[in-house]
Amino acid sequence: MKKMLAVLLLAVVIIGCGPKMAKEETMDAIAEARAALEAAQANIIELENEIDALSAQKTEFAQTIKDIEEEIAIIENKIDTRCKK
Repeated sequence: MKKMLAVLLLAVVIIGCGPKMAKEETMDAIAEARAALEAAQANIIELENEIDALSAQKTEFAQTIKDIEEEIAIIENKIDTRCKK
């Protein structure tokens, strides 16, 4: 009888402490977090593409500045040469 009671008590403890299914609220929170993660990842990709575009534009502007500075140097040289005569 004591063995049967001990086995029954052990079975109740195991069943009571066993795995439980997640609540609907928890599942909704997980789904919401997953959607937020996907949106954030899409935003990261978009921002990385924007960084690439801006870097290319920066390189283009730097080259334009260099070209203009060279033109200025040529014009200044012409001015100096012609004004000294």
